[in-house]
Amino acid sequence: MVSIRAIYEDGVLKPLDPLDLTSGQAVRLTIEMDEHANLRALLGDLVRWANPDDDRDAWVEAEADAIDQALQGDPPLSQIIIQSRV
Repeated sequence: MVSIRAIYEDGVLKPLDPLDLTSGQAVRLTIEMDEHANLRALLGDLVRWANPDDDRDAWVEAEADAIDQALQGDPPLSQIIIQSRV
């Protein structure tokens, strides 16, 4: 089994990396949504806005993962916000 990343645009899945497939080869796809793709895109835009020559993908991925963990944390982020207001 091979796992690839792709973007869906205009009704077509577009792989982000080259595929080692022959023309006409049948494949089976399992679609997993990247729930945090928008967050990663926003963080990347912030990095490029601050410095257009900077493309720190590793930083963007690390920050997105840290935010995701915080949102999944215990106590929930909503509880932390409520406690900070008291």
